[in-house]
Amino acid sequence: MAITKKKPAAETKAADDFISGAPDAATIQPETKKPKYVKKGKKLQITLTIAQPLLERVDEMAERLGQSRAAVINFAIFQGLESGLQIDPSKEF
Repeated sequence: MAITKKKPAAETKAADDFISGAPDAATIQPETKKPKYVKKGKKLQITLTIAQPLLERVDEMAERLGQSRAAVINFAIFQGLESGLQIDPSKEF
């Protein structure tokens, strides 16, 4: 195995420019942000951080309604978006 010197950056850039200018060169898409979700069928899975007392209340409501935690959270979000939110800064979640 032979030891070779690294090519100067200008020479490498010139070669890359030449190759990318070829008619059959693949177009490289600019780096985009990764989505902050995982696709699960028709829905998207997200990560949610929630205070323990609030989560306990959600779980109690879910049990009372015979629904899953996710169903209660989805319904609460839906209702908030449909009827609007009123944020009272004096209340703690």
